[in-house]
Amino acid sequence: MKTSILKLICGVFSVGILFSSCLGDSDTNSSIGFDYAYITSVDGVKVAAVANGRTYITTDQIQVKGQEGQVYAMGYTINTSQTGGGGKYYIAEDSGQAMMLLTQRSAGIASPAAVEDDYTPTAFGVATYYADSGFFGDRWVFAAQAALKDKDEAWMEFYYDVDNQKEEVNGVAQEIGNNKIIIDIRFKKDARGDGALSSTTINSVGNLSNIRNYFRTSNKFSFNGEKYVYIPIKFRYHILKKDSNNQDVVTEVLEGNWNTDSSYKYLLYYEAQ
Repeated sequence: MKTSILKLICGVFSVGILFSSCLGDSDTNSSIGFDYAYITSVDGVKVAAVANGRTYITTDQIQVKGQEGQVYAMGYTINTSQTGGGGKYYIAEDSGQAMMLLTQRSAGIASPAAVEDDYTPTAFGVATYYADSGFFGDRWVFAAQAALKDKDEAWMEFYYDVDNQKEEVNGVAQEIGNNKIIIDIRFKKDARGDGALSSTTINSVGNLSNIRNYFRTSNKFSFNGEKYVYIPIKFRYHILKKDSNNQDVVTEVLEGNWNTDSSYKYLLYYEAQ
């Protein structure tokens, strides 16, 4: 799914891990012009988990258009006195961005299906994610900027390559070790477009639940006697960067860090059963 909403790259949401919402504390209106919404259910009622404020809402559009397990871009207005399900979600009104389905792909436990990308972005970022699986269903929202033709259909694919969990250290490829993950990203498109290329923002949702489930049962995962564990992630992909002659050069990037303190960048959160 393409859009010209550049804030999908620029407006990065903070990561939610263990926070919860307190609904109905006061009678105030809050209008959110643009947000990400993951469709799920609460006590049999279709609702959206929304990234802004980590809370649940339902609206007319959600009831009519929402498909469970999918992520949408949308706007809404909350009146904090209007709640349902015994205070488990807000009964909100549609406003701002009309509900727009984002393209979604489930991560594969395999080497990337294609060596080359169909397009190479000039910018790439994680727009929103939650390290736990309960709230947003392990759906991560990514955004990239790239040159595409009108009507081109572009998306991203995600892979956990068991045989390539390596990074270069001092010019030598080394195994990253336990309790760490590298995810490969490929940029794909269905070339339906015509006309000239133009800079376009591509929104894509990665369902990383397969990686979460596989990794927990692998020999590279351990709680190490702890009740909770955080698994840092790095994303490996190609991007266009300017060289010393101001020419675009395809460059491999390994984005993220291995920190699990407050300086982490991306991670998955696990709790012992």
